[in-house]
Amino acid sequence: MRKIVIAVLTIAALLTSGRAMAWGGFAHSAITEIAERNLTDKAREQIHHYLNHSLPFYAIWMDQFRYTDPYRPSGKWHSNWMDESGAVDMTNDKCAAYQTTRIWKAMKNYRNMTDEEVRLNLLYLIHLVADMHCPCHNVWPKKSHPQYYYHLTNNKGGKESFHKYWDNTAITYGRKKWTATYYANKMATLSEKEIKKICKGTPYKWAVSSLPNAERTFELTPKGSNVQKYSKADREEMRRICDEEAVKAGYRLAYVMNQIFSK
Repeated sequence: MRKIVIAVLTIAALLTSGRAMAWGGFAHSAITEIAERNLTDKAREQIHHYLNHSLPFYAIWMDQFRYTDPYRPSGKWHSNWMDESGAVDMTNDKCAAYQTTRIWKAMKNYRNMTDEEVRLNLLYLIHLVADMHCPCHNVWPKKSHPQYYYHLTNNKGGKESFHKYWDNTAITYGRKKWTATYYANKMATLSEKEIKKICKGTPYKWAVSSLPNAERTFELTPKGSNVQKYSKADREEMRRICDEEAVKAGYRLAYVMNQIFSK
């Protein structure tokens, strides 16, 4: 049974690996590449045991299956949701930080789970830790611009998606030839002390720490603005925001995996 499940997941990942997904395929691949490099030997061995592949292989699996039964409920988990006061809502089961916390806690007892249960939880964590750091994956109920339907414009008068812009264009600006491996080589250069500092806390605290960058996205790309007329300085700030969040996500994903398989 285990071999059949792995085969199905592997084929699906190969068939859909070229699609553009949340955070963009590039960002998700880069985040998992950073994480893979920071795994302990034990964590890497266990992950390969359950997934039969490294983390980058399944970087966008959760997007690929978000509208497929029995994974359909997880399609609502990709963003951090705020409550009416504007705080990260850890009582909302749609919230990425909530689900990351829930699954991470459950995985402390992974030895008592079936292989299929462990595998599915790993696939969720690979994606959720990344998505909860995406600058546009934060939803405020009182804001007048729900991100997924917030439109920018272009020189031809057409509509450009705010969500798609921050998932893909912002982080790849000026980097057409960059691969995820090159990104990790270039960007994942923090010292052990710096890594330890950013990995402190909980998914909730990580989500809260990302909110200033999330708020800044609305200032840099206001509704109706022309994506082809942003200044070089603004584009560089957009890329800096994405880089900051992606690098943190990569190190934190490795931290979560290392903690799960530390015993």
